Amino acid sequence: MPSLRKAYTVKRLFDAARSAFANTLLVLASLLSCYVAMEYAVFRLFLPSAPLDIHSRVPELADVLTQATKSAYLPKDYVAILGDSYAEGLGDWLTQNGGKRNGPFHSAYVIRQLTGRDVVSFGVRGAGSAEGIVLRPAGALPTSPCSIFPAIEPPRQMFIYFYEGNDIEDNLRFLDKVRARYGASDDGAIDRYLAEDYADSSLLRCHGQLADMTFKLAEFLSQYYITGFSVTHCGTWVSTRNALRVGKAVVEAPALEGPAPHLADDSIMAAMNVFARSLKWLRRRFPAMPVTVVYVPSPLSVYRHAAETVAFCSPTGGGPMGADIAARHHLMMRDAAARMSAAAQVDFVDATPALRAAGETRVIHGPEDWDHLNKGGYEVLGKLVAARVLGEPEDVRLQTIGAARK
Repeated sequence: MPSLRKAYTVKRLFDAARSAFANTLLVLASLLSCYVAMEYAVFRLFLPSAPLDIHSRVPELADVLTQATKSAYLPKDYVAILGDSYAEGLGDWLTQNGGKRNGPFHSAYVIRQLTGRDVVSFGVRGAGSAEGIVLRPAGALPTSPCSIFPAIEPPRQMFIYFYEGNDIEDNLRFLDKVRARYGASDDGAIDRYLAEDYADSSLLRCHGQLADMTFKLAEFLSQYYITGFSVTHCGTWVSTRNALRVGKAVVEAPALEGPAPHLADDSIMAAMNVFARSLKWLRRRFPAMPVTVVYVPSPLSVYRHAAETVAFCSPTGGGPMGADIAARHHLMMRDAAARMSAAAQVDFVDATPALRAAGETRVIHGPEDWDHLNKGGYEVLGKLVAARVLGEPEDVRLQTIGAARK
């Protein structure tokens, strides 16, 4: 009898465990089904008609579908802009719209207006070369289709905004991650990290976008309706000021982002190598794609200065610096970007001459957000890119590239 009772007890425990396991599986299956249904409802039904001011808070693939600089939900024959906050369009033009994106606010709108082409920005604030050139395009144009989204055709042309103001520091942080993973930061380690982490098109990445979007929207709504939309310029924590020669006047400006004037040459070139390896990945991924690198100078490199000392700022510090050091770093970084673009067989255009010409007569950054172009600045940048999209005469194109390499 005791053995029978023991066997009966074991059977009851086994049946209870089996029932609990089956119920757990049923709950998980139900949750998974609900999650997938919500994905389709949000990304296939809601986003095409959603308010445009939330679009910057959605993941990269959804972001492409919900931008206003295209004629339909799915972009056709479009121009893609890659990069960081300059490609995203941060600045006073956006601030004047209260942070909402349902109207013109950056170069993509200018390019669309001048060319009539669909224009899509893959840019996002805080992106370095690896994020802007590899991570974002890989997420928006995955090699393995993500079924919750309609298929997006590759762009007709790509323009990469390389911004000398903070891309170097962003790339150095990326190298720290590579070293932490592999114990090295040579070309092989960089390429491996890009392929295994940033270019991943896994099922998990596809279905993680709803959770990612939910978090980002909560953050946006908290910022917009509770704490308020605000702009923090890196010069706010640096006491020294700049004196800019604009026209016949001297304009006072806060400390400005510069071409990494506080970093050693070898650190700058190590960071530039991340740009080179990212370009090589992009060329392998899109071998026939017309790609143009647009070198965007920092505010410190745009204006003429009334003093031999300039005030710079960066995410890691700032202060007074010799104007000659900033000028030398600008030339070094620009020439390196041109060489690396040529090695990757992509076109190169330096936006410095056009932005400097505009900065001779008016301020094209700020006056609130001095880290980014304002309306006038984005119009200059947009016109420069639009000329490339439309295909300007060869002699003009060669003059532009030649000026970039002087």
